[in-house]
Amino acid sequence: MTKCKHEEFMASVSVARLTDEKAGPVTGYTASVKVHCAQCGVEFRFIGVPAGNHYAEPRVSVDGTELRAPIEPAEHTKFAPTASYAMPPRGKH
Repeated sequence: MTKCKHEEFMASVSVARLTDEKAGPVTGYTASVKVHCAQCGVEFRFIGVPAGNHYAEPRVSVDGTELRAPIEPAEHTKFAPTASYAMPPRGKH
C-alpha cells in the first residue's frame, strides 16, 4: 500500500467508431477512459460496472481500470437508451 493521498489525477480518453462489418458504415461510438494518480501513478478502478464490451451499456476491462462507455453526438434528436444509476442501500455502521 502506498502512503500517497491521491490528491491529483490524470485521465486519458480514446474514442472509437463502431461498425457491424469491416469498412462498413459507423453504427455507434465508444469512449475508453483510464484514470491514475498524477503523484504516484497508481491506476484507479471503476466500480459497480460489469466487465466486457457492449454497444449500448457501459462496461469495464477485466481488471476494472478502463471504462468503456457508449457515446453519441449530442446533435441527435432521438437519444439512445440512457444509462441509469442507483445508489446501493447503506447499512448501519
